[in-house]
Amino acid sequence: SRLVGFFGDYMKQGGFPEYLQTGKDEYLKSLYDNILYRDIIVRHNVRSDRAMRLVANFAASNVGKEISFNGLRKMVGLSNPVTVRDYFHFLEDSYLVFLLPRYSDSLKKQIYFNKKVYFIDPKLAELVGFRFSEDRGRMLENLVFLHLRRFHSDLYFHREKRECDFIVRERNRTEQAIQVCWQLDGTNRKRELAGLSEAMDMYELSEGLILTYRQETTLDLEGRQVTIMPVWKWLLEYQGLVQDI
Repeated sequence: SRLVGFFGDYMKQGGFPEYLQTGKDEYLKSLYDNILYRDIIVRHNVRSDRAMRLVANFAASNVGKEISFNGLRKMVGLSNPVTVRDYFHFLEDSYLVFLLPRYSDSLKKQIYFNKKVYFIDPKLAELVGFRFSEDRGRMLENLVFLHLRRFHSDLYFHREKRECDFIVRERNRTEQAIQVCWQLDGTNRKRELAGLSEAMDMYELSEGLILTYRQETTLDLEGRQVTIMPVWKWLLEYQGLVQDI
């Protein structure tokens, strides 16, 4: 229960040390503004401060969602989707925002497919983004992405008829398919399992993983094993600490 509590604190407060010491939102907002202005707008000679800030705020507001450069171009008032792509590259270079490509055997298709967007810190995303309601599942997915990125450079999401949140590849082979949801229940069970099953079929995987906030069990999916595990425990396993629990 203490570990779950600590993990809940991380989801709410993020991981910036000075913010955790002071609890001052002004510190994170100032840090964000400094990165946007000094590391992006000035460094890259961005002509439209407003458009750059709108793109960054859009990213913070749409964690875990697919984005279209062309659609966002119209929203922020830019004339060329290439400019929006460049803005996201600037955000990635500053480690504020990360884009996850959709997997395809064709590199050309990977380039032109929509990307999914993730943010460097949950509390910072909350402060600078805008949401009509709390989307805990998306924020949980964001934390999983950040951790996967620490250990893997070849990451994608899967989308054909269904979607699977993360595809992990090593040495040109898909090693793992991962779904993330706050809780697996009657409202989403069919969708989550269908997306995972499609990915497992396509990449010839005998095991799949669903990460949730607290649930833990295993399922048999047409003769293949699906492990359901709390994200906090999965995080500890990745760091070799689970034996200490």
